[in-house]
Amino acid sequence: MSRNKTPIHGWVQNDYNRLNPGMCYSKLTSRMRVQLHHEGVSSVFWEEVRFPKMDWKKKWTWMEKEVVLFFIFALINCAELPAAPERMQIGEVPSPSYAGFSEINFSKRHFILVGDTQSTSHWEFWRERNDRERKQIIDEITRREPAFVVHLGDLTTRGSSKRHWQQFDDFHRRIREKTIPYFPILGNHEFYGNDERALDCFFARFPHLEKKRWYSFIWKNVGLILLDSNFPTLTQEQIEKQAEWVLGELARLERDERIDTIIVCCHEPPFTNSRVVGPNESSKRYFADPFLRFSKTSLFFSGHSHTYERFQRDGKFFIVSGGGGGPRHKVKRDPQKCLYQDLFAGPELRFFHFCEIEIDKRGLAYRVVRLESNETFAIVDPLYLTNPKK
Repeated sequence: MSRNKTPIHGWVQNDYNRLNPGMCYSKLTSRMRVQLHHEGVSSVFWEEVRFPKMDWKKKWTWMEKEVVLFFIFALINCAELPAAPERMQIGEVPSPSYAGFSEINFSKRHFILVGDTQSTSHWEFWRERNDRERKQIIDEITRREPAFVVHLGDLTTRGSSKRHWQQFDDFHRRIREKTIPYFPILGNHEFYGNDERALDCFFARFPHLEKKRWYSFIWKNVGLILLDSNFPTLTQEQIEKQAEWVLGELARLERDERIDTIIVCCHEPPFTNSRVVGPNESSKRYFADPFLRFSKTSLFFSGHSHTYERFQRDGKFFIVSGGGGGPRHKVKRDPQKCLYQDLFAGPELRFFHFCEIEIDKRGLAYRVVRLESNETFAIVDPLYLTNPKK
């Protein structure tokens, strides 16, 4: 009995030709949403998935093994998606909401940034699980009672999952009780599952964002610009609109005499030496390059790589802070293999952490709050940035 065989359509964008062209796929298909991160390329698409016809007698190549593992993991991951009745209930069950702009306490002098607090999916069996560390990070942030919290994206594992958002809400119960304002950025995990349902879950908790995927605000003498680096989920028109908006906001804050410092944040980093994810060229082109043109810009924060890194360009700092509890990523340390010079001399596998910024009349004090093995917290990599002369 013969089977209708069709070669696979490809991997991701320009990496389509990396699959073994001789590997054929049977007619058996299943339509699923696939989100891949392969060698720094991020893509989201619907694909008719074709399962490999397995020849167990042949010697499999590394790429063929990777493809088979991918299909297995994708199937398990798709099996976690909630059934249709649960999707219908999401709008009916009220989601807790977090404090926003009107609750910012201007008498306080510090705020906190944290990234990648998502849990490890059960199909990622080879990765560490850090629920204990995640809770310790969030509890310490709450204990410090900052003026507000900026989340650098990947709040939860699957943005469309009611259960995963419930876990996020449980961890952040005390933050809501203390009405600590919360300003998140959309990460790639916020789009796992159905995009429309995922965005509904996100904006239901943060109504103060008014369904804006990028936004800015002013706190004391600091201007903050929070951006959406999920370029595969944006239309070309949205990409150009955001790029134009970024330039306009940077120019507006540059002219504002009340502003001494401009901080820009997005999820996927323009620079990283991660062994797991690569630098995002679109983040560099649309966000980092404009950031470098203005005199008041000083700090650029991103997450996505679950580690801590600090780079410098033209006297301005680019910080990767993805230490909120997601499975940690190793970074390259060999100077011959590093894409960029990391100013933080840490090991390959780094620590859980968040970043804290405190301001005074002369400038701002930046520090990393590291979770130690004895469950205490220590300050590392402190910097003091003096306000630029006007």
